[in-house]
Amino acid sequence: MRVLLILSILITFLPPAYSQKTIGTVSLQIGFPQDEYKQAYDATGVGLRLNLMYRPNVDVPISIGGELGYLINGSDSRFFDIYYLGFYDRYRIAATNNILTLAFKARADLLPHDKGMQFFVDGTIGTNLFFSSINVTRETFFGDSEYAGGNSTKGYWAFVWGPGAGIEIPLSKDKRTALSLKASYLFGSRTKYYTDPYIDNDGEVFFTQRESETTVLLMEAGVRFGMFNRRRR
Repeated sequence: MRVLLILSILITFLPPAYSQKTIGTVSLQIGFPQDEYKQAYDATGVGLRLNLMYRPNVDVPISIGGELGYLINGSDSRFFDIYYLGFYDRYRIAATNNILTLAFKARADLLPHDKGMQFFVDGTIGTNLFFSSINVTRETFFGDSEYAGGNSTKGYWAFVWGPGAGIEIPLSKDKRTALSLKASYLFGSRTKYYTDPYIDNDGEVFFTQRESETTVLLMEAGVRFGMFNRRRR
């Protein structure tokens, strides 16, 4: 999550000289399991997705780039009071199922650049890393949280690929920012993964291991930065 935040800040301050060729999109993503994946673990995932795209030639509507995504599709958390040295400390234990995505993308714009809206199609090919994590935080007297420790399970990789289509609606006259709405159907290979996080009364954390193909229908809504900052002559 910290990586996504840092990259999104960098996108906002891209130099104007490169904004015609470089775009970045930060989106909220919702993933809906499909087919065998849905039968094995029908849990909707929510997270963030960031892509950076580069257009080698401003007169050709083709862009290439990369994408980073983080999705949580299951969680559980509980609070525990622990008596220590005459004081009670309150701790929060949280367990989540996570999917980290790293992918290559290619995009084609379908309308001339002088039009108000832009329709586009793209293709994605990359990997998903399935892992589960446990984090412990201590609640302070002032209501803040201090990180106290954590751990992650073994990760399992899956190959992912598929098409997508979307629309961009400009939010400024110079088209530097736009609302981006997109849907993708991403085929995922068979892999193992953990599901159904559960924390018992003693603070023990349990997961269920499953195995299936990992195809998802991905819906995204976000903001695109950096395109066409300078007027074309």
